[in-house]
Amino acid sequence: MKPNGHFTYNEWAKHTVEKIVSMGLPLPEEHRADYFRVQITQALEQALRHGRSGRSNNDPVID
Repeated sequence: MKPNGHFTYNEWAKHTVEKIVSMGLPLPEEHRADYFRVQITQALEQALRHGRSGRSNNDPVID
């Protein structure tokens, strides 16, 4: 993480995948797919915003 407290894109991507998996797998089977859909959709939207911003993979990810 950068001194300003923001993840670089590469750090954010790795952290986000781990967070989604670690929180989603323990869920009851009937809720797991919905959780993954919501979380993956949000992660993709954040990744697209970052890409459209013109920032590189080493620049901070800021909402």
